[in-house]
Amino acid sequence: TQVFNVGQIMFLRGAIICIIFALVMKYRRQPVFNRQTLHRWNLLRALFELCATLAFLTGLSMLPIAVASTLGFASPIFLALLAALLLGENVGPDRWLVILVGFGGVMLITNPFAESASWAVIFPIVCAFFVALRDIAIRFVPHDIPSSQVAFTNAWVVMLGGGIYSLYQGWGEAGLSWYLWFLGLGGVLYCGYLFLIIGSRLGELSFISPFKYISIIIAIVYGYLIWGDKPTLTMIAGATIIVVSGIILVSTEKKRNRVASLLPEAAD
Repeated sequence: TQVFNVGQIMFLRGAIICIIFALVMKYRRQPVFNRQTLHRWNLLRALFELCATLAFLTGLSMLPIAVASTLGFASPIFLALLAALLLGENVGPDRWLVILVGFGGVMLITNPFAESASWAVIFPIVCAFFVALRDIAIRFVPHDIPSSQVAFTNAWVVMLGGGIYSLYQGWGEAGLSWYLWFLGLGGVLYCGYLFLIIGSRLGELSFISPFKYISIIIAIVYGYLIWGDKPTLTMIAGATIIVVSGIILVSTEKKRNRVASLLPEAAD
């Protein structure tokens, strides 16, 4: 972000991912564009992804990577809250308590009453909010739309949104070596998408989801080794609370779904 603006990053990264997706789908003899992907919920999900990416990268340009990454993982807390408010799901006192504790972890990291508090923390929090909306929207995406098409829709919507935003910000200039970084970045992100899809199909979501929080540890290590960012005790405490709250919310949601799936059999 010292060389490129956020819109450029979104556009260039998205362009590489779109090319990779298109080549892979052509290789598998799958249609690159499908009318089904224009379903309103699929497009709405991609729009939420666009807003989340824009908010996260903006926050990442202003905050230590560990802080931005940790606050971005507050999405399960928002998801539980929005599921109750928007979907009318029954949230018992125990889940409300976990939600409140999770937001306590967010407050520890942001520390809004400190003199050194940065208003930029609002961006990864907004990112977590839109990620939760994205996860709610996927419930309404038709099951006959393949996962690859859903991911590809996300890629080109984020690319177009970033391109439009880059026109507003102005297009920065850089040497060829900087653009070559985007080739590696696009490849790494595609591998991330691919491994996440494979893992989701091989294992249960309740088992896989907690492993995503390893990204927080990696972000702390990267922040220290590359930028010299040293995590504070309050940051570590807040991150621990967010991780534990997120794992509890994901595991309890799995139990609720399992009970709901058994109810028809019990009725029979």
